[in-house]
Amino acid sequence: MAALEAECERLVGFGATRLRRDEPAPPPSAGYIVMADPEENEFCSD
Repeated sequence: MAALEAECERLVGFGATRLRRDEPAPPPSAGYIVMADPEENEFCSD
């Protein structure tokens, strides 16, 4: 998840907004982050 968090921060630098982080049941490395671009289109980073 550390690489995913780093990618999230990079995308925020380009204008994206972090909406939430979802982590399903184990394994914990299988989570994803839901984000939105500057036009409010949602996308997932995993």
